[in-house]
Amino acid sequence: MARVFGDLELGYLKEVLDSGKLGWYHEEGSMTTRLEEAFAQRVGVTRGIARNSAMTALAQAVSISGAGTGYEVLCDPIVHFGAVAALYFNAVPRFVDIKYDTYLMDPASVRANITDRTKALIVTNLWGMCAELDEIRAICDEHGIFMIEDCAHNMGSYWKGKHAGSYGDLGCFSFQQGKHIPTGDGCVMTTNREDLYEKLYNEWAFSGESPAFLTLNFRMNEMTAAVGLAQLQRLDGYLAEYSDNLRVMNEAISDCGWLKTREAPSDAVQSGYIWACLWEGDQHGLEYERFKEVSAELGVPLRFGFNQVPAYKFDIFKGSTAYGHPDCPVRCPFYESDYRYEDGLCPVAEDLMPRIINTGLIEVPPDEVKRRADLLWEAIKKTEMG
Repeated sequence: MARVFGDLELGYLKEVLDSGKLGWYHEEGSMTTRLEEAFAQRVGVTRGIARNSAMTALAQAVSISGAGTGYEVLCDPIVHFGAVAALYFNAVPRFVDIKYDTYLMDPASVRANITDRTKALIVTNLWGMCAELDEIRAICDEHGIFMIEDCAHNMGSYWKGKHAGSYGDLGCFSFQQGKHIPTGDGCVMTTNREDLYEKLYNEWAFSGESPAFLTLNFRMNEMTAAVGLAQLQRLDGYLAEYSDNLRVMNEAISDCGWLKTREAPSDAVQSGYIWACLWEGDQHGLEYERFKEVSAELGVPLRFGFNQVPAYKFDIFKGSTAYGHPDCPVRCPFYESDYRYEDGLCPVAEDLMPRIINTGLIEVPPDEVKRRADLLWEAIKKTEMG
């Protein structure tokens, strides 16, 4: 369904304007507090913490994780946001491979990459599907690793009956315009740890004292929270349509032997966000470029390849250019390790990422999704004909 911004949002915004308090304030009845409490209840955790974006929330999560100069944060390579958050506090992103069928962090690769310098892990719950969060949680507990969930795509996503964002020490949900709940920009962090909740609020409440650790002010204002509270009440309608869109696209390729539907394990509840499949036409004597050409001719709005290469092949990591010189963080004198960003670190991701074919489902009307599905099936038939 199209985004709805109407009387509900206007009513909450008027409450804020009438209060005369537009900026963040942490009191019972404030719009920010109401959003935090409602969001925490929806996810099934004890606390929500409103932030100005999910990217800054990831960075703040790293800042209180114990990771920093000379220490490692385990990240998956298919998206770069967790690794950038690690860089923000001069920690070393160490990349963990993904599973071919789900595109999600592989617990076996997590175990293989743990070192005596591992302090934190950021798991990306990608495109409406959760990773194997219970197993990853168990690994983190076993090794004393701080677990952060990137849940930017994951309203309505569950693993073994628990919502995304309820397994990690902290979860980070995005309210950017293209996400399930749009406020323009914004985020709510989730946690069941009261100590983290108190730490995140009290260090940057600006009560007059300097903070006890290095972090920044990433608070959400009352106007944004007002829109978020209203959008949260519209979420079920959004999720129903986006998930139906996902089903329609999956059905379009169900009889195709060379486009592989993304696997949703039986323990997962996937929510509609971005639809994706994998090209395996090379195993059937078909040409990828031909399928791209046919799809373009028919006007199927598909994206071929996702980032094309894993994050560690981009120069901000491989060339260590984030700080303007080629030493930090992997060649930092405080990081005594021979770990480098080289080809072959995550072979599954390197093979998979160019094969990913995807299209968005957010704010795409059902009739347009049906049109795309029909055109995709036509493109499949034309490609098979040569």
